[in-house]
Amino acid sequence: MIDIKPDVLTALQAVPGVKAVTDAYPTDWGKLPAISFYEASNRDPLGIAAGPLSDVAVQVDIWHTRSTGALASAVDSALNAIGLRREMAADVPDPSGIKHKTMRYRGVVDVRSGRVSQ
Repeated sequence: MIDIKPDVLTALQAVPGVKAVTDAYPTDWGKLPAISFYEASNRDPLGIAAGPLSDVAVQVDIWHTRSTGALASAVDSALNAIGLRREMAADVPDPSGIKHKTMRYRGVVDVRSGRVSQ
């Protein structure tokens, strides 16, 4: 098992124009645009104890008062740069009027080298 969250946090903090990045649900709605993320899964694809690979999935949510399109593109570039690939992206209707896009990324990490593949 590998903890990919520090790499994801660093990549997302580099996205320009974002006021807050958190690994939890946003608590300060005055700091928009914001990005939240969490590890959706982290499993051993080979099924061996202390195996050399971790198949990880990370969900990223973008919160904005305006369009999420430009930020989604920047998030995609940032996470692709660390080897994760987008599996899905969808706009999520929010009755508050805040624009919300959710995106899911996946990669298989070699825990020995840190190399990410698909």
